[in-house]
Amino acid sequence: MFGLDGRFSSYVAFLYGFSAADQYGDLARYRHWLAEQLALDGSIGWPGIVLRAAFPHDSKRWDFYAERSTEEERIAIATLIRTLEEFMEQTP
Repeated sequence: MFGLDGRFSSYVAFLYGFSAADQYGDLARYRHWLAEQLALDGSIGWPGIVLRAAFPHDSKRWDFYAERSTEEERIAIATLIRTLEEFMEQTP
């Protein structure tokens, strides 16, 4: 059975699965909003943008498949949750 195991990739997979019900509309709006917040172009997916926000000065951590410590995984997940909350508060 699938569960959230404390890895950023698990949270990403969960959100993609959850968002499939609305044909990824909210995730598309979230990605656009995130890209605007960080002044990034539209070619980066939202997981990559979240990792850039979590580790702005460590480009080695921007890769979705990068090795991250438990603490780095917590930072990435906390950034994901924080930005999702901000997105929900700021968008209609």
